[in-house]
Amino acid sequence: MNMKETIAINARKQFDKHGYHGAALREVCEMSNCKMPTLYYYYKNKEILYDCVVGEAFIELVSRLWEQLPTNVDIKEYSTLMVIQKKHLTEDERIIYRLAMKTWLGFEECGQCRERLLDWEQTTYDNSWKQYQDIVGSKQWAKFISRSITSIIQRIILLNEEISDNEIREEIIMIFEVASSSKDKIRKE
Repeated sequence: MNMKETIAINARKQFDKHGYHGAALREVCEMSNCKMPTLYYYYKNKEILYDCVVGEAFIELVSRLWEQLPTNVDIKEYSTLMVIQKKHLTEDERIIYRLAMKTWLGFEECGQCRERLLDWEQTTYDNSWKQYQDIVGSKQWAKFISRSITSIIQRIILLNEEISDNEIREEIIMIFEVASSSKDKIRKE
């Protein structure tokens, strides 16, 4: 592992433990066995550090995780496997995911990183909503599916809730059934 990666991992640990404002860059340097000029060589300031080690790292992580998912399964199974995948993240991946979620929710006041995550989310959700809308026939129900799946992931990542694979599968099936049954009711009316 090179120095930049070492700094990134230790910075995430500090941000995770103390939050954006509470994390001390001196402590990151001490944990990384480097001096402040070395940290500033790689990261111009604390906000850029946070954006790189959380925002950029999260987008890269999610892209890599998506590439690992099978493409020859239906959307319910794909969604189920996507959620189950979050139970098996490494410690550092879990920290990245947790910090990104906290930033996205507005708990960490790093504006640059939050803007990056919100822009990424809009593009990503637009694609998901289109896929789900084809199944349930309504953009509102497609948003319901996306947000419900996100809620399950938040329980796993933020609350460290132990959810069995079977329970995840049942919840996702139920989410799709509720959304699909509303589509059928709308057609009947």
